[in-house]
Amino acid sequence: RQNPSKYRRILVDEDQGGPGALPLEGAATGPVEEALRWARLTAAGFLFWLILTAALGWWTVLLGLLVAALVAALAVRILTVNLDAELSFRDSLGLLLYTMGLVPMVLPAAWQVAGVVVRRNPPVHPCVIRHRTGLTRPVARAALANSVTLTPGTHCVDLEDDLLTVHCLDPRFAEALSEGVLERRLAAILERSP
Repeated sequence: RQNPSKYRRILVDEDQGGPGALPLEGAATGPVEEALRWARLTAAGFLFWLILTAALGWWTVLLGLLVAALVAALAVRILTVNLDAELSFRDSLGLLLYTMGLVPMVLPAAWQVAGVVVRRNPPVHPCVIRHRTGLTRPVARAALANSVTLTPGTHCVDLEDDLLTVHCLDPRFAEALSEGVLERRLAAILERSP
């Protein structure tokens, strides 16, 4: 078991503003770029909808297409950052393999969290830790933050430059982050020279 004092506990300042306060550098600027991004996001969202529903009735397909188009329109306007110039096909393939490699890490963590949840007096010590990453590319840092969030028991609440702020149910859930397992895998995929 990890020593909780190893992690620096912090207080989260709610007055600093949320992620919406950050500028979206490199966001799509022209109508053509926005239309292409909308079409790609709509197609991806619709495919995801079809996989989740596993139904091909006309009502389900129409509803899925409408929902995917609406979510894509909102994402293009509010959430997206243009990573296309930075993300090659090789990077995309590497990230796909990396994501599949997360499954063996996520499943045991999910069982640990489930064990904590079903106990009458769960042995949790919620904390917020800060982790400075050695990753330099924004896409690698974002992938690390998303990996932390995908792992049960941890949630990346902020990513500013190379500093991740992570909420943990218990410090032991941040072991993969503190040991650098995720970071080394991402560095091998995304931090190499082109």
